[in-house]
Amino acid sequence: MENKETLSKEQLTKLAQYFDEKVTFSRYIGSRVEEVEPGRAVCYIDVEKTHLNGNDTLHGGVHATLIDNAMGLSVAALVGLRTATIALNVQFLGAVREGRIICRSEVVHRTRRIATVEAKVHDGEGNLVAMGTGTFRIFEKSGHPIV
Repeated sequence: MENKETLSKEQLTKLAQYFDEKVTFSRYIGSRVEEVEPGRAVCYIDVEKTHLNGNDTLHGGVHATLIDNAMGLSVAALVGLRTATIALNVQFLGAVREGRIICRSEVVHRTRRIATVEAKVHDGEGNLVAMGTGTFRIFEKSGHPIV
């Protein structure tokens, strides 16, 4: 996905730091940014006991949060504007009990106000454990800028 006004490396670094340090829920759950470039992002979570459900497997909400974070970051990195999730669809494909889960997301379609994104989550052994799609609203009006 190309963007006429690509964010600079400095802006992308600032955006990643924003997601790691300022987004309260992301910090709380332990979501971290590994890579970011316009239209793509890689985020991860190191699974802790507090992330597990009653079956001692990773709670679906943790998967969904990681997917939402990675997809939102990939859109923000592409457009440099505020965004909001307006639809999120997640499929859970495998159980995780420990280790690191890594989510790779990519913007697959963008109009002026809407972006569609795909994401895949793999466990530390490379197994596909969840995937998702999302639709994001792109805000063009001034407000709380991220970068």
